[in-house]
Amino acid sequence: MKSKALMVFTVSYGGIRLKVRVLPHAKDVYTECTGVKKWRTRAELPRAFFQASPRSRKYTGTVVLSGNDDLNELVPHEVTHAALHKMQCVTSNDDEALATTVGILSSRIIRKIAKRRGV
Repeated sequence: MKSKALMVFTVSYGGIRLKVRVLPHAKDVYTECTGVKKWRTRAELPRAFFQASPRSRKYTGTVVLSGNDDLNELVPHEVTHAALHKMQCVTSNDDEALATTVGILSSRIIRKIAKRRGV
């Protein structure tokens, strides 16, 4: 069940192409994530999520964000899920590519949101 997004755009880097959907509120993220319109407590509301795309798709996946939340916290968290999904095997001895990818994709997402908001 998809909610009406405030904005939808794509970002890419290092072979990872993400669709980004920004929804108005955490309630909308919950509904889209679970397919259920009602929640019991504020604590159970997911503020964002990453949904991997099937291998045949042109996107690695979709990052869904709550537009009324702290994007500086949410974006890197969800981008890390996406990067780990794509890279599959990252060791602590060779994690530079992962860290660079998370940093660049996170920056691109946050900049696009700020630009579209006129900030």
